[in-house]
This record gives sequence, C-alpha cells and structure tokens, in this order.
Amino acid sequence: MIPHRSTGLLAIIVFVALLLFIFSSSPIPEPTIEGEEGQEPAKYHVPIPKLPSLSNFHLPSFRPPSHEPPAEQTNSTSGESKWFSTWEWKNPFSSAITLDENRSVLPPLPERRRIYTYYNPKYNLKKHTGKDLKDDHDADDQLLLAWRRAWFAQGFRPVVLTPGDAMKNPYYEVVQKLKLNADLENEVFRWLAWGHMGAGILADFECFPMARYDDNLLTALRRGMIPEFITRFDNFQGGLYSAEKQRINQAIEGAVKKLDDKSTSFSDLIDPALFKVEQPTALAYYRSSSITSRYPSVHEKISQSPAAGRLQLVELINGHLHNTFQNAFPAGLAVLKPFPQHTTALVEPALRLAKALIKCPESPMPNSCPPNIPECRPCGSAKSPMRISQPASFKNTSFLFTIGTLPHPYTLISLQKSSDLVTTPQIRRETERDSWLAEVTKEHLGEELGSSSRGTVFKQVVAGEQAVANSLWMTVESLPAAAGQSLPAELLDEFEWQLGFKIPRSGTIDPNTAGDKESVQNKNPSQQGVGQEYELIRKAREVMKSKDTNVNKIKAVAEAWNLADTEVWRFVKAYRARSAVERQQWEEEEKAFSSPSQ
Repeated sequence: MIPHRSTGLLAIIVFVALLLFIFSSSPIPEPTIEGEEGQEPAKYHVPIPKLPSLSNFHLPSFRPPSHEPPAEQTNSTSGESKWFSTWEWKNPFSSAITLDENRSVLPPLPERRRIYTYYNPKYNLKKHTGKDLKDDHDADDQLLLAWRRAWFAQGFRPVVLTPGDAMKNPYYEVVQKLKLNADLENEVFRWLAWGHMGAGILADFECFPMARYDDNLLTALRRGMIPEFITRFDNFQGGLYSAEKQRINQAIEGAVKKLDDKSTSFSDLIDPALFKVEQPTALAYYRSSSITSRYPSVHEKISQSPAAGRLQLVELINGHLHNTFQNAFPAGLAVLKPFPQHTTALVEPALRLAKALIKCPESPMPNSCPPNIPECRPCGSAKSPMRISQPASFKNTSFLFTIGTLPHPYTLISLQKSSDLVTTPQIRRETERDSWLAEVTKEHLGEELGSSSRGTVFKQVVAGEQAVANSLWMTVESLPAAAGQSLPAELLDEFEWQLGFKIPRSGTIDPNTAGDKESVQNKNPSQQGVGQEYELIRKAREVMKSKDTNVNKIKAVAEAWNLADTEVWRFVKAYRARSAVERQQWEEEEKAFSSPSQ
C-alpha cells in the first residue's frame, strides 16, 4: 500500500511531466484561411500580449534622471569650490539636487538690510588744511572701515553716502537756495541722501553695533522696524534712524517746508508724530560729548592732533568690539579636536586663532567700556583669561564659541593610520565609515543616528540662522601645513569681517603657552609625534591637488567610503568660499565710495 505522502508526491510529478509534454510538443502550424482559387492561402498571426516594461513600474534606481541639473547661478564658483543656493539645502546629499558630486547645495544668502552713513570730506576736514590733510583723510578712512566691518559682521549691508547722493534728491535745489550754516547744511544733505536711497537705516559713522549677534534690537533692525514710523533712539541726537521710503520722504517734505536760515536742527523740524522712540541698548555712539566725558586721554589726543586722535579712537572702538565678543561667551572658546591621538597638528592653526581671540586687544584705554555697556568686564581686569577647551564633540550652547576644522576623509585616514601609503583594503576593512562626523556630533546627537541624518544637522550647525554668531568653520586643506606657521593673512581678513573687529596679529602667538589650563602638547599628545602629522597633512594636500589617475583612485575610494564626511567637508569649503565671494562682490560695488579720500 502506497503511503499517503508518496501519493501526493507522485501526483505532483505526473502533473509537471504532463506540462512539460504539452509545451515541448511540435509547434502548432500557423492558422490559415482559404484564399481565392490560384492564390496562396493568406496567413494571419495570433496576437501575443506584450509583457509589461520595467519602466512602467516606476523604479527610480533603474531609470535615467528625469530632469536636468539646475542652471549655474551667478558668482557660484571660487577656485575648486562650486555651489548652488536653494531652500532645499538641508538635503543630506547635495548631489541629489545638483546631480554633481562636486557642487554643494547651500542655503540662500540672507538679504542684508542696508545701513547708510553720510560722509562729506569738505565738511569733516574743513578745520584741517596743508600737510596734515592726507593724514586726516587716512584717519577718517580707518574709522569708516571699522564702521563698515562692524555692521557687515552683524548681517547688514553698509553703504557710504556722499554729497553726490544728496544732489539727486528733488529737494536739493530748494535747500541750495537757503543760506544755512555748515552744521545744519550737513545734516540736511544727510537726510536728502538717505531720502534718495530709500528704505533702510541711517547711522552716524561713529555709531557702532555693540552686542551679540542675536541681540533683540539688532535682530529687529535686520528685520526692519515698525514701517508706520521712523524709529529713533532716546538721547541719541541723530545717531541712528530706521524707516521705510514713504516715511522718509514724508519727513523730508514736511521739514523742508519749515526750513529757513534761522533753523538750528533739521530733525527738530520733522513732525514728532512720525517718530517711534526706542532705547539704544545695543548701540555705542562715540560722539564728541561721550569721548570728552568717558575717554579723556583720547579727547586730549584729538585736541593735540586730530588725525592721531581719531586713529586712537578707531583703536579704542576696535578694542571695545573685541572685548564685547569675549564677554558674549562666558564659557570660552572650543577648538574641536576629535581623535586627539592623531589630530594635534590638524587643529594647531585653529588653536593659534583661538589664542589670538582671547588675547587682550591693544587700546589707548585698556580698562574702559563701551558707552552702552558701562559695567562691562574689561579684558585686562579679568581675574582669568578667556578659557580655551578642546572637546572631541560639538557642544550645543550659545555661551560657547566653537572653531571647527574639517579634514578631507583621505587626510584623516592617513593621520589615523600614521602613513601616507593608504590602500583600498585598509580603507574598507580597517576604518569606520564617516568617523569624523560621528565623533563630532556624538555628544549632540547620541550614537545611534545614521550618517545622513547627522550630516543634515551638522549643516545647520555650520550655516543656520544663528551659526554665524556662535561658530567659525574651515577646512584643513586651506590652512598652513607647517608647524608654527601663521594663518594666511587673507584668511584672517575674512574672519575679521565675520567677527567685526581686527584680530591681533602682532607678536608671536605660541599655542603651547598659557591661556588655557592644558597646553597642546600636554593634552592628548599625538602618539607618533606632531612632526609626522604635519608631514602627513602636507602629503595629503598633494594628493588633493594631484592629477595622477592612480592617486585620484585612492582619494575617490576614501570619499566613497565616507560619503557623509565628504559631503560636509565640501559643504564647509563651499560655504567659506561663498562668504568670501559675497564680501568681495559687495566691496567691489562700494569701491568708489568706501574710501572717500581716493
């Protein structure tokens, strides 16, 4: 008797055999229909249904791109860096948008609100003639440069107006017919020049922003104050106004009608109902009365030699701006140092920058405070200097200023392996993927998050709305590759326009000296020596620039193995390059007006 299981198996075998017999039999002849006599019978084909194409299943991985790369934008390249500005910049990988691995997606440049100042060389230098005239011009140029740099760092677009702008106002001819004294005429022309330009802020070039970037008043000025009014500030005597074009013209029209030879102040002729009065908490106004009462040594120097005195004023203001930066970060400066056993040389240039930033600035009155912060903590009077730490991970706090240095994945691998002979098997078998990004964001994001998500968050740390106020980022390959070498002057220049003050450059800044509790060499020293690290960084830089196919292959392997690390490295590189291009373009546009003495 055949078991029940065998019966089922036998039935399956018979069924399969029957199917094979049917499909393996001779082909069925094509069906025909009878033709007419003497003609060959006509054939017709049995229609065979077509199999569905793979393309009908909408599988993106099997389909070619359905759109073209976005068009190249104006001023979107600098050297090897390329970028595309879009609101989709938080995408984990730029190539998903640009279809170009070397083209980074950056956030759109924020629109900078214009802040104007009025400068008339004939009026400002009327008391100085002869051989001292050039010195006076140069001193005013330095003051205007400091004014432009401070406001640019706070997110504004500084513009220097001249009498030529006032002449384009329709009311200029009316005012010209009046016999006004020099002070009143200068004030009137200042308003006319502002009226010609339109909406924005009008400030004296001795009025400086003196607060954190995220200060409420500065934030409101960047956004624009109440449009129904002209905002002015209590006890500021014309130091700064903010308004829209309609209100500016309304104020000028009403005041010009009242203006005559006996007038003493143009702003007093403006209808008071047009003004909204605020408190100038974040503004420092270095007017004559403040200099006389608060900074007597500078006042005395101005009385003796106006040019030399105004240069001292520039130095005093720069010292106050630098000191305000130091007071804004009570937790100090953090120089990121992941993988401390291998990255001492890698972060040394950043540490040198940090040492310069905690250094007390030169000032004719070192222990003085800005006019708007009488109870500040001067650098020289502090019990201990601003602290520098070297954490491995980024700390998300507004009380700490972070300086980050990103290595290319190949550079980091060569440092970790202590060798410039890096092979593909070493990269794939002996290194973790995206290790730099994982290490730097470990404290902020934990250890479970994927690399692409970490990259998205890190981009916001670098380029978010408030990032410019709390951090500064650069790539290793843009820094010196020799021990003790100073940062490039052009890089320091760029950092100054982000910070708003001149970075101390005189004297030697030794990264191994006091300033933080643990020196570079004593904290997490490199196991193989700093000298070898510098040599590896130098060789890695040559690999970055090499045109050799074999060399490029190993670099490509390092990038493919560390997609997220490569993405953020390119992002920071492009972001830094775009910042430089933005400023250079603005300076080129304002070149004819930025230095009135030329």
